[in-house]
Parts: sequence; structure tokens; C-alpha cells
Amino acid sequence: MAEPAALPSSSVACAHCGLPTRPARGDNVRAFCCLGCRLASAATGGRVGAKAAFLEARLLLSAFLSMGVMEFTLVLYGEDLATSPDPATVALRRLGQIALAVFTVPVLGLLGVPLLKGAWQDVRAGRIRMDGLIVLGTFSAFGLSLHHTILGEGPVYYETATTVLTLVMLGRRLEATVRAEGRHAAEHLADALPGTAHRVTHDGTIEEVAPDVLKPGDRIVVRPGEAFPADVTIRSGAGSVACDRITGEEAPRETVPGDRVLAGSANGASAFEAEVVRPWAEGWLGAVRALLDAPLPPTRIMRRVDRIAGHLAWISLLLAGWAAHLGAAEGGVGEACRRALSVLLVACPCALGLATPLAYRAIRAALARKGLLVAEVVALEIAPDVDLAILDKTGTLTDPVGALDFRGRPEAIGRLVALVEASNHALARAVRPLRDRVTVPPAALPTNVVVTPGAGVSGRFGDLGADAGSRAWIASRHPLPAELTAWCDRAAEGGATLIIHAEAGTVVAAVSVRPTLRSTARDAVDRLRRYSVDCEIASGDRPEATAALAHELGIPAAGALLPQDKQERLARARREGRVTLMVGDGINDAPALHAADVSIAMGSGTALARAEAQVEIAGDDLTAIPLLIEAGKALRRVVRGNLAWTFAYNAAALALAVTGNLHPIAAALAMVLSSLVVGFRSARLLRFGAENHR
Repeated sequence: MAEPAALPSSSVACAHCGLPTRPARGDNVRAFCCLGCRLASAATGGRVGAKAAFLEARLLLSAFLSMGVMEFTLVLYGEDLATSPDPATVALRRLGQIALAVFTVPVLGLLGVPLLKGAWQDVRAGRIRMDGLIVLGTFSAFGLSLHHTILGEGPVYYETATTVLTLVMLGRRLEATVRAEGRHAAEHLADALPGTAHRVTHDGTIEEVAPDVLKPGDRIVVRPGEAFPADVTIRSGAGSVACDRITGEEAPRETVPGDRVLAGSANGASAFEAEVVRPWAEGWLGAVRALLDAPLPPTRIMRRVDRIAGHLAWISLLLAGWAAHLGAAEGGVGEACRRALSVLLVACPCALGLATPLAYRAIRAALARKGLLVAEVVALEIAPDVDLAILDKTGTLTDPVGALDFRGRPEAIGRLVALVEASNHALARAVRPLRDRVTVPPAALPTNVVVTPGAGVSGRFGDLGADAGSRAWIASRHPLPAELTAWCDRAAEGGATLIIHAEAGTVVAAVSVRPTLRSTARDAVDRLRRYSVDCEIASGDRPEATAALAHELGIPAAGALLPQDKQERLARARREGRVTLMVGDGINDAPALHAADVSIAMGSGTALARAEAQVEIAGDDLTAIPLLIEAGKALRRVVRGNLAWTFAYNAAALALAVTGNLHPIAAALAMVLSSLVVGFRSARLLRFGAENHR
């Protein structure tokens, strides 16, 4: 029943449910979107200062008083007392009305005053929302009843005012619990961290430290049965690692030296020594935590629904006035007040305000558990309409680790590996095993490293200048020796990707890599086809290698593309009316990711690619791509269903309320049930993908 509207960028997330709200006044003060969330937080152990115990008891005390008012009203207006002209009975009835007023005042103070504060804030902001409508109705009922009590004649509606307020707050309390599921459902990801990490010191001893103090370059030991405390690269050890809590992969992953492992993944029966790549707070777990703590950004649909809810509030006032006019004509002031209150309650746009943001938050939490981080929720709105998917090759469709071959002096191979690693290219992981296969003298880290996206990388080893990159790029800068040209031709015929290395203007080494197709690539392409999504490969690799992979998947491809070529392909498709999706991992994919309608980056990709993408895949399961489309379709069905239900409910309930066929208490109960229906429908999205994915 809270109405999380599309708030400005200064909004914060509710401390209980995570939906947008205004910042709280004062430092270190937790903000809540409604009294229901404040009550729920207090009741479930959330600390809200010295008033926590009072907040927890407020609703229970109001409910107790409301029940007393209701029961006393039934007795006072029973058949014998309500119509008896006996002076003693009349005096008793008058005394009973005074007692009802006395018991009603605390309920108005406990539940009505907080609503009055919210209503006043809305009036100052130039809008009318649920708080204002409820305050207007219940305080009018109380005021009319108090007036009749003072006069000693006329009906009273104390039970209506108290019961409506209690039902409204009970509904808010229940809804706060439902809304909070979307926030708390993914918090188990951060709970996957171990309490301590085992860091290797400079003298080789092991010290226990908190995961928060780990930094890139630290060496750690992960013992059997422990969780990884940071994003790491395995240096020694081999065994199975369970990533289901992080990436959604059900089967444990066999892990060997050179593999990346995300923080929170659970080690099996092996011991690993690893190097920290990123602290957990800067990696996947940190991104999920930041996403949960941030207010849900408004989308096009949310803004549209918020405008509709605002219009509905004003329509509610007009209908309430009309209902009051009809009631006054048929039954006087009391009937006018009763009908107006019923209209205000059933027409409250509370369910409408909940319908969209709650569904978005639930689906994002479900996808986070599946290893899919949706940073920009607009991607979920557009995903069902995607009809063209452009896929990068190396590092996206293929696992760069594959068959390796090389030519050149060992020291040159060592510098090639160091230069490629400095470029942060996907092939860095592929060439790293060369250190173990060749007696490679330790190479100093290169300096003055400059990456040419889609081509290669340049740097210096002391006074020695070096280049490493594609055959075409190196050939444009340095001549290739005849014997190396023949070797490269043979490797290219087999579909290998080539890395050519030159030093001091002379080509001195070459490496061929035959990346393997990711195990989920075919399934992902097949599922995209079932959704009528055309797939293409756009790669900076050689056309021959790209064509071989495209033939294996049965989709068209283009190779030897520069970053601007990929970007132009996306722009051309959009000009043709296509709704595009781009998946990539490298620096050269960043312009294309920016140009696509929906963009997805691999979690193992470069920081630039992840920053440009709207969605990030934690692992390497490419079925996350069609999963995003499935999620968008499920979200659209739920949002449309919620809106259809809300409009149908309002139309039917308003007709009953305007004609006087719906008591205010029944109207309040109907409003609560309507909002709960919307809440539970949206909360079902938390289970999205639990049965049919992976």
C-alpha cells in the first residue's frame, strides 16, 4: 500500500524493502518509505533507535483499541439500546459515545498522525497520494462523529475510523514484508564470504586477516571446504569449486592454475594457492550489494504508472465529492461521509504504485542469484523485443584456453606473455600456460603499454620496444620472416588465432591458440532462435577463424572488424528498425556495447566493457543471454497482469462505493487485499528460473 513513486536522483533506498524514498533527516538515520516498513523493521529486529520498542507495539495497541471500539459499538447500537427512548438508556448511549471517542483518539495518534505527516509532505510537494486520502476520510469520519457526540444526536463512525486505520497499517505491515523479500533474497550472496582469509606473508608464513583487507596482488591459501574471500587467479592446486551461489552453475567447476574464481565460491576437497585480482567489494559480490543498497532507478514504465497513479488520486477526490453528494441526498451528512470514505479507500492508487517497482526488484534479485547482474533495469523492458543478437567471439563465445603452439626464442615468448597480460585481453589467460611449457626467463613488467583495440598492444622492456598483436596489425608495422609466414599459414588453415610478437622492429616469435567453444554456446544460440532472435558473430579475429566458429554454430559472421566496425553494424541494424543486443568482453567491444539497445558483458571481461554494459554475466554460462529475454517476458506479463488487476479492481469497487453498497471497513479490507494480490504476484518472480534454468 505504500506508493513508491519515481523519485528524483537524490532519493535513497528504503532501509527495509529497498524501494525508493526520500532521504531521512539527520546523519546516520535510516530512511523508510512508509510506516509499514518502519514497523516491519522494528518487528523483525531492525534497529531504528530508541523508538524501536514503541514502533513494534504501536500496531498491536491500535489493533487492540480498534477491536474494543468495534465490540462496544455493536453493543451500544444493538436492537435494545439503539432505539430506546428511555432517558436512562439515552444517557447510557451518550456516555458510550463519549467513551468511544476517548478510545478512538489514541488510535488516531498512533496511526493517524504519522499518516498526517506524510500527507502534509505530499501537499507541500504539490501531489496527493494515499496518505492524504486516508487522512481525509478517517479524520472526517472522526470529526463528524465527534460533532454528533457533542450535539447528542446523529450517527457516529468511530469504529469506521479506527478499523480503517488499523486495516491500512496491517496491510502496510504485510506488504512491507513482501516487498522486503526482493531485497533480502539476494543478500545471501554476501553471506557466502568466509569470516577470515589466509594471507601468505613475505616470509612465507600464513596470517589470518579479514576478507575486507585483501588487495590485488596478495597471495592467499584457500583450504578444503572454505569459501574464496576475494576474486582470485589460481596459482597452484586443482580441484572442484562450487559456484552455484554466485553464478547459478549447478555442477561444480573443475579448476586448474590460471583459472579465475569469484569471491564466495566454495572450495571442495582441494587446497589452492591463489593471487587476489579484486577485493570482494570491487567484484561481483560488491556489485550485488551496491545494487541492493541503491534505490531502484525509475524506468519509462514506472514513470508512466506514477503519472497514472497521480491522475487517479485526483479522480478519487472528484468521485468522492460526487458520492458524498449522492449520499447527502439519500441519507444526510452521515451517509455522505460514509460513501466518500469508501470511495477514497477503494480508489487509492496503492496497488498501482506497487505493481511495477516491486516486480522489477524481484526479477533483479532472482537474476542475481543466477549470476546475472542487471545494472540498468531498462534492459529488462527492452529485452523481450530484441530480434538481433551480435556476439563477440574470443572470450565470449569461446574459452580462450585451448590448444597452444609457438615459435620463437624462450625469452621472447616470456616478453610476449607479459605484454599480452598487460593488455588485459581475453587471450592473456590462453597464453599464460606457456610459462610452464617453456623455460622462460622472468620478464620484467612492460612499461609505456598502449593498447590498440582490436589490433594489438605495444610497450617497452627497458630500452627494448615490443609489439604483440594480430598478424595483419604486425605486418603493417614490421615485415614477417618467410619461415614464420609459412608456420602462420599452416596454423591459420586449422582455424587458430595468431599472436605475432616483434622486438626492435623484427618479428621474433608467434603463438597460435585454438580456443574452444564454450559448452553453453550452442544451447544459447538455439534458445535465442526459439525467441525469433537472429544471431551474428562480430569479431576482430581473422575471417577464417571466425568463419570456422560460425559454421560450427550455424550463424553468419564477420571477422577482422575494428571497434568502429562493430559499432557501425549495431547502428545500421538500429536504423533498419532492429532491436539489438550485444555481448562482449573486451576493450574493442566497448563502443558496440554502448551502441546496442541491450548490452551484456562477460564478468571475466575488461572493466571498460563491464562499465559500458547494462548487464553483466558473473560466470561464463552463455544461456544467461536467453535467460535475460525470458526474464523480460516474465516481467512484462506480471506487470501487465498487475495493472489489469488494479484497473479491474478499481472499476468494480468504485461502482459499489459510489452507489453506497460498500462500507468503509469493507473498502479498507478490499484495498488491503488488492495490494497484497499485487505484492504476491510480483514476489513470485523471486523464484524465476528456479526449475527450468541450468
